[in-house]
Amino acid sequence: MNLPGLPSVRPLPGLSSARPVFAFMGTGQDAAFGLAWLDEAVRRLRIAGLAGAEAGPVLATVSGDGGKHPLVVAGLGDADVQTLRQQAAEAVALMQAHGHAACTVVLPALDASTAQAIAEGVFSANHRFRSAGPACDARPHIEDIDFAVTDPGGPVAAGLRAGWLTSLAALSARDLATEPANILTPPVFVERCRSLAEKAGFGLTVMGRKELEAAGMAGLMTVAAGSRHEPFLIRMDWQPADMAGTAKPLVLVGKTVTFDSGGISLKKAEDMDHMKADMGGGAAVFGAMAMIAELRPRFPVTAIFAVVENMPGPDAMRPSDVIRMASGATVEIINTDAEGRLILADALHYAAGLQPAAVIDLATLTGASFGIFGPLGIGTFANDDHWFGRLEKADGQAGEKVWRLPLWPEYRAFLKSPVADLRNFSTTGQNGSTPVAAAFLSHFVGEHPWLHLDLYNTCWNRQDGPLMPQGPTGSGSRVLAQLILDLDGEAASQQPNSES
Repeated sequence: MNLPGLPSVRPLPGLSSARPVFAFMGTGQDAAFGLAWLDEAVRRLRIAGLAGAEAGPVLATVSGDGGKHPLVVAGLGDADVQTLRQQAAEAVALMQAHGHAACTVVLPALDASTAQAIAEGVFSANHRFRSAGPACDARPHIEDIDFAVTDPGGPVAAGLRAGWLTSLAALSARDLATEPANILTPPVFVERCRSLAEKAGFGLTVMGRKELEAAGMAGLMTVAAGSRHEPFLIRMDWQPADMAGTAKPLVLVGKTVTFDSGGISLKKAEDMDHMKADMGGGAAVFGAMAMIAELRPRFPVTAIFAVVENMPGPDAMRPSDVIRMASGATVEIINTDAEGRLILADALHYAAGLQPAAVIDLATLTGASFGIFGPLGIGTFANDDHWFGRLEKADGQAGEKVWRLPLWPEYRAFLKSPVADLRNFSTTGQNGSTPVAAAFLSHFVGEHPWLHLDLYNTCWNRQDGPLMPQGPTGSGSRVLAQLILDLDGEAASQQPNSES
Protein backbone atom coordinates (compact mmCIF):
# COMPACT_ATOMS: atom_id res chain seq x y z
CA MET A 1 0.00 0.00 0.00
CA ASN A 2 1.16 3.51 -0.83
CA LEU A 3 0.15 5.23 2.43
CA PRO A 4 1.23 8.69 3.64
CA GLY A 5 3.86 9.01 6.35
CA LEU A 6 3.42 11.10 9.47
CA PRO A 7 3.23 14.66 8.16
CA SER A 8 6.12 17.02 8.75
CA VAL A 9 4.95 20.14 10.61
CA ARG A 10 7.29 23.13 10.45
CA PRO A 11 7.16 26.60 11.99
CA LEU A 12 5.72 29.08 9.52
CA PRO A 13 8.76 31.45 9.56
CA GLY A 14 10.90 28.66 8.12
CA LEU A 15 8.82 28.37 4.93
CA SER A 16 10.97 27.97 1.80
CA SER A 17 11.03 30.96 -0.53
CA ALA A 18 10.37 28.96 -3.70
CA ARG A 19 8.16 26.09 -2.55
CA PRO A 20 4.55 25.92 -3.82
CA VAL A 21 2.14 26.96 -1.08
CA PHE A 22 -1.48 26.17 -0.34
CA ALA A 23 -2.86 28.50 2.35
CA PHE A 24 -6.17 28.23 4.16
CA MET A 25 -7.32 31.76 4.91
CA GLY A 26 -9.31 32.73 7.97
CA THR A 27 -11.32 35.86 8.62
CA GLY A 28 -10.44 39.02 10.53
CA GLN A 29 -7.29 38.65 12.59
CA ASP A 30 -7.04 35.00 11.58
CA ALA A 31 -6.35 36.08 8.00
CA ALA A 32 -2.79 37.18 8.89
CA PHE A 33 -0.10 34.51 8.79
CA GLY A 34 2.72 36.71 10.07
CA LEU A 35 4.77 36.11 6.94
CA ALA A 36 5.10 39.38 5.01
CA TRP A 37 5.10 38.08 1.43
CA LEU A 38 2.21 35.68 2.10
CA ASP A 39 0.07 38.24 3.91
CA GLU A 40 0.65 40.74 1.08
CA ALA A 41 -0.28 38.14 -1.57
CA VAL A 42 -3.50 37.29 0.26
CA ARG A 43 -4.32 40.99 0.64
CA ARG A 44 -3.91 41.57 -3.10
CA LEU A 45 -6.08 38.58 -3.95
CA ARG A 46 -8.77 39.88 -1.60
CA ILE A 47 -8.69 43.34 -3.20
CA ALA A 48 -9.01 41.76 -6.64
CA GLY A 49 -12.07 39.85 -5.44
CA LEU A 50 -10.35 36.51 -6.07
CA ALA A 51 -10.15 35.36 -2.46
CA GLY A 52 -12.55 35.55 0.45
CA ALA A 53 -13.64 33.63 3.49
CA GLU A 54 -16.33 31.80 1.50
CA ALA A 55 -14.39 31.48 -1.76
CA GLY A 56 -13.16 28.26 -3.30
CA PRO A 57 -9.48 27.66 -4.02
CA VAL A 58 -7.76 30.10 -6.40
CA LEU A 59 -4.30 29.63 -7.96
CA ALA A 60 -1.86 32.51 -8.44
CA THR A 61 1.88 33.04 -8.79
CA VAL A 62 3.25 35.64 -6.40
CA SER A 63 6.65 37.18 -5.74
CA GLY A 64 8.19 37.53 -2.34
CA ASP A 65 11.04 36.62 -0.05
CA GLY A 66 13.37 36.38 -3.01
CA GLY A 67 11.36 33.81 -4.94
CA LYS A 68 8.33 33.04 -7.08
CA HIS A 69 5.63 31.13 -5.24
CA PRO A 70 2.85 29.15 -6.89
CA LEU A 71 0.12 29.94 -4.37
CA VAL A 72 -3.30 28.41 -3.84
CA VAL A 73 -5.56 30.24 -1.39
CA ALA A 74 -8.83 28.89 0.01
CA GLY A 75 -11.18 30.51 2.50
CA LEU A 76 -12.28 28.85 5.73
CA GLY A 77 -15.51 30.74 6.34
CA ASP A 78 -17.97 28.78 8.48
CA ALA A 79 -17.43 25.53 6.60
CA ASP A 80 -18.34 22.19 8.16
CA VAL A 81 -15.82 19.36 8.25
CA GLN A 82 -16.95 17.76 4.98
CA THR A 83 -16.77 21.08 3.15
CA LEU A 84 -13.28 21.61 4.55
CA ARG A 85 -12.20 18.19 3.25
CA GLN A 86 -13.62 19.06 -0.15
CA GLN A 87 -11.93 22.48 -0.27
CA ALA A 88 -8.59 20.97 0.69
CA ALA A 89 -9.01 18.33 -2.00
CA GLU A 90 -9.82 20.95 -4.65
CA ALA A 91 -6.70 22.92 -3.71
CA VAL A 92 -4.53 19.80 -3.96
CA ALA A 93 -6.11 19.05 -7.35
CA LEU A 94 -5.10 22.53 -8.57
CA MET A 95 -1.51 21.88 -7.56
CA GLN A 96 -1.57 18.46 -9.20
CA ALA A 97 -3.02 19.83 -12.42
CA HIS A 98 -0.13 22.31 -12.70
CA GLY A 99 2.46 19.60 -12.24
CA HIS A 100 3.87 20.61 -8.86
CA ALA A 101 5.89 17.84 -7.20
CA ALA A 102 6.01 19.50 -3.76
CA CYS A 103 3.68 21.63 -1.67
CA THR A 104 3.47 23.19 1.78
CA VAL A 105 0.02 23.55 3.35
CA VAL A 106 -0.05 26.73 5.45
CA LEU A 107 -2.62 26.93 8.22
CA PRO A 108 -3.57 29.82 10.51
CA ALA A 109 -4.50 29.35 14.16
CA LEU A 110 -7.25 26.70 14.10
CA ASP A 111 -8.92 24.22 16.38
CA ALA A 112 -7.81 20.58 16.12
CA SER A 113 -11.07 19.44 14.47
CA THR A 114 -10.68 21.88 11.57
CA ALA A 115 -7.03 20.98 11.06
CA GLN A 116 -7.92 17.29 11.09
CA ALA A 117 -10.54 17.72 8.36
CA ILE A 118 -8.10 19.68 6.19
CA ALA A 119 -5.45 16.98 6.58
CA GLU A 120 -7.97 14.28 5.66
CA GLY A 121 -8.89 16.16 2.50
CA VAL A 122 -5.24 16.66 1.53
CA PHE A 123 -4.30 13.00 2.05
CA SER A 124 -7.42 11.66 0.33
CA ALA A 125 -6.97 13.88 -2.73
CA ASN A 126 -3.30 13.03 -3.11
CA HIS A 127 -3.62 9.28 -2.61
CA ARG A 128 -2.99 6.97 -5.55
CA PHE A 129 -3.79 3.27 -5.58
CA ARG A 130 -0.92 0.92 -6.31
CA SER A 131 -1.88 -2.73 -6.71
CA ALA A 132 0.24 -5.75 -5.94
CA GLY A 133 -0.63 -6.69 -9.53
CA PRO A 134 -0.77 -4.66 -12.75
CA ALA A 135 -3.61 -2.29 -11.74
CA CYS A 136 -2.70 1.26 -10.73
CA ASP A 137 -4.03 4.80 -10.58
CA ALA A 138 -1.88 6.82 -12.99
CA ARG A 139 -3.25 10.29 -12.18
CA PRO A 140 -0.59 12.86 -11.21
CA HIS A 141 0.11 13.36 -7.54
CA ILE A 142 2.34 15.47 -5.32
CA GLU A 143 5.37 13.59 -4.07
CA ASP A 144 6.19 15.81 -1.09
CA ILE A 145 3.57 17.52 1.10
CA ASP A 146 4.29 19.12 4.44
CA PHE A 147 2.54 21.61 6.72
CA ALA A 148 3.55 25.00 8.14
CA VAL A 149 1.78 26.38 11.21
CA THR A 150 2.21 29.27 13.60
CA ASP A 151 2.42 26.96 16.65
CA PRO A 152 3.88 23.49 15.84
CA GLY A 153 3.12 22.29 19.35
CA GLY A 154 -0.48 23.50 19.50
CA PRO A 155 -3.93 22.19 18.52
CA VAL A 156 -3.27 22.49 14.77
CA ALA A 157 -0.42 19.99 14.97
CA ALA A 158 -2.56 17.66 17.12
CA GLY A 159 -5.35 17.88 14.54
CA LEU A 160 -2.94 17.15 11.69
CA ARG A 161 -1.75 14.01 13.47
CA ALA A 162 -5.35 12.91 14.05
CA GLY A 163 -6.09 13.52 10.36
CA TRP A 164 -3.09 11.40 9.41
CA LEU A 165 -4.25 8.56 11.66
CA THR A 166 -7.81 8.53 10.31
CA SER A 167 -6.39 8.76 6.78
CA LEU A 168 -4.30 5.64 7.40
CA ALA A 169 -7.53 3.83 8.21
CA ALA A 170 -9.54 5.25 5.32
CA LEU A 171 -6.86 4.84 2.64
CA SER A 172 -5.92 1.33 3.78
CA ALA A 173 -9.58 0.36 3.49
CA ARG A 174 -9.93 2.04 0.11
CA ASP A 175 -6.86 0.28 -1.27
CA LEU A 176 -7.96 -3.15 -0.08
CA ALA A 177 -11.42 -2.76 -1.61
CA THR A 178 -9.89 -1.46 -4.86
CA GLU A 179 -7.64 -4.50 -5.35
CA PRO A 180 -8.89 -6.67 -8.23
CA ALA A 181 -10.48 -9.89 -7.01
CA ASN A 182 -7.93 -12.01 -8.87
CA ILE A 183 -5.23 -10.37 -6.74
CA LEU A 184 -6.93 -10.11 -3.34
CA THR A 185 -8.15 -13.68 -2.84
CA PRO A 186 -8.93 -15.11 0.62
CA PRO A 187 -5.40 -16.58 1.07
CA VAL A 188 -3.85 -13.26 0.02
CA PHE A 189 -6.03 -11.40 2.53
CA VAL A 190 -4.69 -13.74 5.21
CA GLU A 191 -1.15 -12.77 4.23
CA ARG A 192 -2.03 -9.05 4.33
CA CYS A 193 -3.28 -9.56 7.89
CA ARG A 194 -0.19 -11.56 8.80
CA SER A 195 2.07 -8.81 7.49
CA LEU A 196 0.22 -6.11 9.46
CA ALA A 197 0.22 -8.21 12.63
CA GLU A 198 3.96 -8.88 12.41
CA LYS A 199 4.74 -5.22 11.80
CA ALA A 200 2.50 -3.98 14.62
CA GLY A 201 3.09 -6.72 17.18
CA PHE A 202 -0.55 -7.85 17.12
CA GLY A 203 -1.59 -11.33 18.13
CA LEU A 204 -2.87 -13.32 15.14
CA THR A 205 -4.98 -16.48 14.91
CA VAL A 206 -5.96 -17.91 11.52
CA MET A 207 -8.67 -20.58 11.43
CA GLY A 208 -8.62 -22.59 8.21
CA ARG A 209 -10.96 -25.38 7.12
CA LYS A 210 -9.85 -27.85 9.79
CA GLU A 211 -10.37 -25.35 12.62
CA LEU A 212 -13.64 -24.08 11.15
CA GLU A 213 -15.02 -27.61 10.94
CA ALA A 214 -14.01 -28.27 14.55
CA ALA A 215 -15.79 -25.06 15.61
CA GLY A 216 -18.92 -25.95 13.62
CA MET A 217 -18.74 -22.81 11.47
CA ALA A 218 -20.94 -24.08 8.67
CA GLY A 219 -21.83 -20.56 7.59
CA LEU A 220 -18.29 -19.84 6.45
CA MET A 221 -17.69 -23.27 4.97
CA THR A 222 -20.99 -23.38 3.11
CA VAL A 223 -20.55 -19.98 1.46
CA ALA A 224 -17.03 -20.87 0.35
CA ALA A 225 -18.01 -24.28 -1.05
CA GLY A 226 -18.43 -22.99 -4.62
CA SER A 227 -14.98 -21.36 -4.72
CA ARG A 228 -11.58 -22.94 -5.19
CA HIS A 229 -10.34 -20.71 -2.37
CA GLU A 230 -10.58 -21.91 1.22
CA PRO A 231 -12.55 -19.97 3.87
CA PHE A 232 -10.86 -18.37 6.87
CA LEU A 233 -11.73 -16.75 10.16
CA ILE A 234 -8.94 -14.38 11.16
CA ARG A 235 -8.53 -12.94 14.64
CA MET A 236 -6.14 -10.05 15.26
CA ASP A 237 -5.53 -8.74 18.80
CA TRP A 238 -4.12 -5.48 20.12
CA GLN A 239 -3.42 -5.64 23.85
CA PRO A 240 -1.73 -2.80 25.76
CA ALA A 241 1.19 -4.22 27.70
CA ASP A 242 -0.07 -2.94 31.06
CA MET A 243 -3.61 -4.31 30.61
CA ALA A 244 -3.01 -7.98 29.77
CA GLY A 245 -6.22 -9.86 30.55
CA THR A 246 -7.68 -7.10 32.72
CA ALA A 247 -10.01 -5.28 30.32
CA LYS A 248 -12.74 -6.40 27.97
CA PRO A 249 -11.85 -5.82 24.31
CA LEU A 250 -13.69 -3.76 21.76
CA VAL A 251 -14.39 -6.35 19.07
CA LEU A 252 -14.61 -5.31 15.41
CA VAL A 253 -16.13 -7.79 12.95
CA GLY A 254 -15.75 -7.37 9.19
CA LYS A 255 -17.60 -9.15 6.39
CA THR A 256 -14.77 -10.02 4.01
CA VAL A 257 -16.21 -11.52 0.82
CA THR A 258 -13.33 -10.94 -1.59
CA PHE A 259 -15.69 -11.38 -4.54
CA ASP A 260 -19.43 -11.99 -4.53
CA SER A 261 -20.94 -13.42 -7.70
CA GLY A 262 -24.12 -14.19 -5.78
CA GLY A 263 -23.47 -17.92 -6.08
CA ILE A 264 -26.22 -19.95 -7.73
CA SER A 265 -28.57 -17.00 -7.12
CA LEU A 266 -26.35 -15.22 -9.64
CA LYS A 267 -26.17 -11.44 -9.68
CA LYS A 268 -26.91 -9.50 -12.86
CA ALA A 269 -23.91 -8.59 -15.01
CA GLU A 270 -24.36 -4.82 -14.59
CA ASP A 271 -22.05 -3.53 -11.87
CA MET A 272 -20.85 -7.01 -10.92
CA ASP A 273 -17.32 -5.56 -11.04
CA HIS A 274 -18.30 -3.62 -7.91
CA MET A 275 -18.46 -6.91 -6.05
CA LYS A 276 -14.72 -6.88 -5.46
CA ALA A 277 -15.69 -4.31 -2.82
CA ASP A 278 -18.00 -6.77 -1.03
CA MET A 279 -15.19 -7.09 1.47
CA GLY A 280 -15.67 -3.42 2.38
CA GLY A 281 -16.56 -4.24 5.99
CA GLY A 282 -13.38 -6.26 6.40
CA ALA A 283 -11.46 -3.48 4.67
CA ALA A 284 -12.78 -0.92 7.18
CA VAL A 285 -11.78 -3.14 10.10
CA PHE A 286 -8.34 -3.73 8.56
CA GLY A 287 -7.97 0.04 8.18
CA ALA A 288 -8.83 0.53 11.84
CA MET A 289 -6.11 -1.96 12.80
CA ALA A 290 -3.61 -0.20 10.52
CA MET A 291 -4.37 2.98 12.46
CA ILE A 292 -4.14 1.17 15.80
CA ALA A 293 -0.65 0.02 14.83
CA GLU A 294 0.38 3.69 15.02
CA LEU A 295 -1.99 4.97 17.72
CA ARG A 296 -1.38 2.14 20.25
CA PRO A 297 -4.62 2.93 22.12
CA ARG A 298 -4.98 2.50 25.86
CA PHE A 299 -7.57 -0.30 25.60
CA PRO A 300 -7.65 -3.73 23.92
CA VAL A 301 -9.11 -4.22 20.45
CA THR A 302 -9.81 -7.50 18.66
CA ALA A 303 -10.55 -7.65 14.92
CA ILE A 304 -12.37 -10.61 13.39
CA PHE A 305 -12.50 -11.14 9.64
CA ALA A 306 -14.88 -13.68 8.07
CA VAL A 307 -13.13 -14.32 4.75
CA VAL A 308 -14.64 -16.15 1.76
CA GLU A 309 -15.30 -15.92 -1.96
CA ASN A 310 -18.88 -16.61 -3.10
CA MET A 311 -18.91 -18.44 -6.46
CA PRO A 312 -21.32 -20.82 -8.28
CA GLY A 313 -19.02 -23.86 -8.43
CA PRO A 314 -20.09 -27.52 -8.60
CA ASP A 315 -20.10 -27.80 -4.79
CA ALA A 316 -21.83 -24.46 -4.20
CA MET A 317 -24.66 -24.09 -1.71
CA ARG A 318 -28.18 -24.32 -3.13
CA PRO A 319 -31.46 -22.65 -2.25
CA SER A 320 -33.29 -25.09 0.07
CA ASP A 321 -30.09 -26.32 1.78
CA VAL A 322 -30.27 -26.37 5.59
CA ILE A 323 -27.14 -25.90 7.69
CA ARG A 324 -26.34 -25.84 11.40
CA MET A 325 -24.40 -22.75 12.50
CA ALA A 326 -21.67 -22.57 15.15
CA SER A 327 -24.28 -21.33 17.64
CA GLY A 328 -26.35 -24.49 17.09
CA ALA A 329 -29.15 -22.67 15.25
CA THR A 330 -30.27 -24.12 11.92
CA VAL A 331 -30.70 -21.96 8.82
CA GLU A 332 -32.54 -22.66 5.58
CA ILE A 333 -30.80 -21.08 2.61
CA ILE A 334 -33.36 -19.30 0.42
CA ASN A 335 -31.02 -17.03 -1.52
CA THR A 336 -27.31 -17.77 -1.99
CA ASP A 337 -26.71 -14.06 -2.58
CA ALA A 338 -27.65 -13.46 1.06
CA GLU A 339 -24.30 -14.98 2.02
CA GLY A 340 -22.90 -12.17 4.14
CA ARG A 341 -25.23 -12.83 7.05
CA LEU A 342 -24.24 -16.52 7.06
CA ILE A 343 -20.54 -15.80 7.57
CA LEU A 344 -21.24 -12.93 9.98
CA ALA A 345 -23.47 -15.20 12.08
CA ASP A 346 -20.53 -17.49 12.81
CA ALA A 347 -18.18 -14.56 13.34
CA LEU A 348 -20.59 -12.81 15.74
CA HIS A 349 -21.07 -16.03 17.70
CA TYR A 350 -17.30 -16.33 17.99
CA ALA A 351 -17.05 -12.68 19.09
CA ALA A 352 -19.63 -13.25 21.83
CA GLY A 353 -17.28 -15.78 23.42
CA LEU A 354 -14.56 -13.14 23.90
CA GLN A 355 -16.44 -11.31 26.69
CA PRO A 356 -16.40 -8.08 24.68
CA ALA A 357 -16.98 -4.57 25.94
CA ALA A 358 -18.91 -4.13 22.69
CA VAL A 359 -19.07 -5.67 19.23
CA ILE A 360 -19.22 -3.55 16.10
CA ASP A 361 -19.76 -5.30 12.79
CA LEU A 362 -19.39 -3.63 9.41
CA ALA A 363 -20.75 -5.22 6.26
CA THR A 364 -21.83 -4.46 2.71
CA LEU A 365 -24.91 -6.44 3.59
CA THR A 366 -28.08 -5.40 1.72
CA GLY A 367 -28.70 -3.82 -1.65
CA ALA A 368 -31.96 -2.56 -0.15
CA SER A 369 -29.96 0.00 1.83
CA PHE A 370 -29.56 1.91 -1.43
CA GLY A 371 -33.33 2.21 -1.63
CA ILE A 372 -33.43 3.72 1.85
CA PHE A 373 -30.58 6.23 1.61
CA GLY A 374 -29.33 6.37 -1.96
CA PRO A 375 -25.51 6.69 -1.95
CA LEU A 376 -25.44 8.71 1.31
CA GLY A 377 -25.84 7.57 4.89
CA ILE A 378 -24.88 4.40 6.75
CA GLY A 379 -27.85 2.48 8.11
CA THR A 380 -26.89 1.56 11.68
CA PHE A 381 -28.56 -0.82 14.10
CA ALA A 382 -27.83 -0.89 17.82
CA ASN A 383 -29.01 -2.74 20.90
CA ASP A 384 -27.36 -0.18 23.19
CA ASP A 385 -28.11 3.55 23.30
CA HIS A 386 -24.82 4.51 24.96
CA TRP A 387 -22.65 2.87 22.33
CA PHE A 388 -24.73 4.27 19.50
CA GLY A 389 -24.31 7.70 21.11
CA ARG A 390 -20.54 7.26 21.06
CA LEU A 391 -20.66 6.32 17.37
CA GLU A 392 -22.91 9.27 16.56
CA LYS A 393 -20.56 11.64 18.38
CA ALA A 394 -17.59 10.28 16.40
CA ASP A 395 -19.54 10.78 13.21
CA GLY A 396 -19.81 14.48 14.00
CA GLN A 397 -16.15 14.64 13.01
CA ALA A 398 -16.07 11.78 10.50
CA GLY A 399 -19.09 12.95 8.51
CA GLU A 400 -20.16 9.53 7.25
CA LYS A 401 -23.81 10.17 8.21
CA VAL A 402 -24.60 7.19 10.41
CA TRP A 403 -28.35 6.91 10.92
CA ARG A 404 -30.06 4.61 13.40
CA LEU A 405 -32.68 2.22 12.06
CA PRO A 406 -35.09 0.12 14.15
CA LEU A 407 -34.53 -3.41 15.45
CA TRP A 408 -38.19 -4.11 16.07
CA PRO A 409 -38.75 -7.68 17.31
CA GLU A 410 -41.56 -8.11 14.79
CA TYR A 411 -38.94 -8.29 12.00
CA ARG A 412 -37.99 -11.76 13.23
CA ALA A 413 -41.36 -13.07 12.05
CA PHE A 414 -40.15 -12.62 8.45
CA LEU A 415 -37.34 -15.12 9.08
CA LYS A 416 -39.50 -18.13 9.96
CA SER A 417 -38.82 -21.37 8.13
CA PRO A 418 -40.88 -24.59 8.19
CA VAL A 419 -37.70 -26.73 8.26
CA ALA A 420 -35.18 -24.67 10.27
CA ASP A 421 -34.89 -22.14 13.06
CA LEU A 422 -34.35 -19.34 10.55
CA ARG A 423 -34.30 -18.63 6.84
CA ASN A 424 -31.50 -16.48 5.42
CA PHE A 425 -33.76 -14.22 3.37
CA SER A 426 -36.92 -12.36 4.30
CA THR A 427 -40.37 -13.62 3.36
CA THR A 428 -40.95 -10.02 2.19
CA GLY A 429 -38.16 -10.27 -0.42
CA GLN A 430 -36.28 -6.99 -0.87
CA ASN A 431 -39.00 -5.03 0.91
CA GLY A 432 -37.63 -4.17 4.34
CA SER A 433 -34.71 -6.52 3.87
CA THR A 434 -32.17 -4.19 5.49
CA PRO A 435 -33.73 -4.35 8.99
CA VAL A 436 -34.68 -8.00 8.49
CA ALA A 437 -31.03 -8.82 7.76
CA ALA A 438 -30.06 -7.01 10.96
CA ALA A 439 -32.72 -9.02 12.80
CA PHE A 440 -31.11 -12.21 11.44
CA LEU A 441 -27.72 -11.15 12.81
CA SER A 442 -29.22 -10.29 16.19
CA HIS A 443 -29.90 -14.00 16.77
CA PHE A 444 -26.14 -14.59 17.02
CA VAL A 445 -24.98 -11.57 18.99
CA GLY A 446 -25.20 -12.53 22.66
CA GLU A 447 -25.67 -10.34 25.73
CA HIS A 448 -23.41 -7.38 25.09
CA PRO A 449 -23.57 -3.99 23.33
CA TRP A 450 -23.68 -4.42 19.56
CA LEU A 451 -23.63 -2.07 16.58
CA HIS A 452 -24.21 -3.16 12.98
CA LEU A 453 -23.28 -0.82 10.10
CA ASP A 454 -24.69 -1.71 6.67
CA LEU A 455 -22.27 -0.21 4.14
CA TYR A 456 -23.66 -1.51 0.86
CA ASN A 457 -25.06 1.77 -0.44
CA THR A 458 -21.97 3.82 0.45
CA CYS A 459 -19.20 1.43 -0.56
CA TRP A 460 -18.79 2.65 -4.17
CA ASN A 461 -18.27 6.15 -5.54
CA ARG A 462 -19.75 6.49 -9.02
CA GLN A 463 -18.35 9.92 -9.86
CA ASP A 464 -14.74 11.06 -10.04
CA GLY A 465 -13.95 14.06 -7.89
CA PRO A 466 -10.98 15.77 -6.27
CA LEU A 467 -11.66 14.14 -2.90
CA MET A 468 -12.05 10.60 -4.19
CA PRO A 469 -11.89 8.80 -7.54
CA GLN A 470 -14.60 6.56 -8.92
CA GLY A 471 -14.54 3.21 -7.16
CA PRO A 472 -14.46 1.87 -3.59
CA THR A 473 -14.81 4.49 -0.87
CA GLY A 474 -13.50 2.83 2.29
CA SER A 475 -16.95 3.44 3.77
CA GLY A 476 -17.18 3.01 7.53
CA SER A 477 -13.45 3.35 8.08
CA ARG A 478 -13.45 7.04 9.05
CA VAL A 479 -16.21 6.82 11.63
CA LEU A 480 -14.70 3.66 13.09
CA ALA A 481 -11.26 5.27 13.26
CA GLN A 482 -12.71 8.40 14.89
CA LEU A 483 -14.56 6.30 17.45
CA ILE A 484 -11.28 4.60 18.40
CA LEU A 485 -9.55 7.99 18.67
CA ASP A 486 -12.36 9.23 20.92
CA LEU A 487 -12.26 6.10 23.09
CA ASP A 488 -8.50 6.49 23.46
CA GLY A 489 -9.09 10.09 24.55
CA GLU A 490 -11.58 8.84 27.15
CA ALA A 491 -9.05 6.31 28.40
CA ALA A 492 -6.35 8.97 28.57
CA SER A 493 -8.59 11.24 30.65
CA GLN A 494 -8.95 8.43 33.19
CA GLN A 495 -5.17 8.12 33.44
CA PRO A 496 -4.15 11.70 34.39
CA ASN A 497 -0.57 10.76 35.19
CA SER A 498 0.05 8.99 31.87
CA GLU A 499 1.49 10.59 28.76
CA SER A 500 -1.08 11.67 26.20
